[in-house]
Amino acid sequence: MLLIVTGDGLLLHHRDDKPEIAHPGCWAGFGGAVEDGETVEQALRREVKEETGLVVEDAVFLTEALDHEGDGRLVSLFYVAGDYRPEDIDLQEGAGVAIQRTADFPHLKVTPFVRRVIDSHLQPLLEAGLQA
Repeated sequence: MLLIVTGDGLLLHHRDDKPEIAHPGCWAGFGGAVEDGETVEQALRREVKEETGLVVEDAVFLTEALDHEGDGRLVSLFYVAGDYRPEDIDLQEGAGVAIQRTADFPHLKVTPFVRRVIDSHLQPLLEAGLQA
């Protein structure tokens, strides 16, 4: 999964509100499953391109997290920082995209494991000066 850091916050994916998917109606990063023969990094680049049209080569590994509340998968999370905007995204699945300010996260419906990773791993980097 890719988290996109912008100068204004995080550019996130709003998941469809369908009961058959994990975390319906939540905000999350972009990504999907690793296919046979792929590395995690190859899967990330492929999934992000398929879902958004973005070609991302410089993603930085952040951590792995278990999706306890969803399907139980172990998810590798990466981030990129840059001048990304919602209009840069050619969304192929989901309900939408938007830049969300981390200050607004307490009131935002975010996928639980993504919220934990942002709070414990990404927010400290942002506070230490990571900028787009």
